[in-house]
Amino acid sequence: MNEPERNKRDIQISKAMSYLLRHAAVKEKLAIDEDGYVQIEDLLKHQRLKTFRTSIADLERVVQNDNKQRYTIKDNAICANQGHSIKSVGSDNLELLTLETIPSEVYHGTYRNKLGLIYSSGGLNRLRRNHIHMTSKAYSVKSGIRYNANVLIYIDVAKCMEAGIKFYKSLNDVILSEGDENGYISWKYFDKVVEVKTGEKLDTQEYEK
Repeated sequence: MNEPERNKRDIQISKAMSYLLRHAAVKEKLAIDEDGYVQIEDLLKHQRLKTFRTSIADLERVVQNDNKQRYTIKDNAICANQGHSIKSVGSDNLELLTLETIPSEVYHGTYRNKLGLIYSSGGLNRLRRNHIHMTSKAYSVKSGIRYNANVLIYIDVAKCMEAGIKFYKSLNDVILSEGDENGYISWKYFDKVVEVKTGEKLDTQEYEK
């Protein structure tokens, strides 16, 4: 198999792993623990990976070469580091952040044409996922923000924590939050909204109604 073919196959394997480990393990009858780990032996038996004749070596290569460090292997089991929608997967596998350990600037990447909806709905919402995803320049991480996001919403983490909202760091340094009891980080806790290209702080008064 030449390199382009292998790369294409590895992408297909990674997409299958991501789907099963983040979203579909329970539906697909894969045993997944509360930290999000599935036994590698069980995962390789699933038809989505058998389709590509996936071996342990293939799986390990995909994990090792993943530029966003999406997966962790431990004790013959594998987990997705973040992005779960499976409700039985909790936050115990994450590092709880405090005011002393969380970076000074935490932000969520989104799109300017989504700001009206974000504000009118009440703020950032985890939607079907277990957490809202954020990142920080303090971490050299490529995950946690969409590559084509054109605005950054900076979060006032101190005010959030005062309100009882918790923040975590995943194994691949993505900052995560379950939000409040309704899954939100209210726009009232936004520190500023900045355009990625220019660094300009946007006037959000038109949305704050």
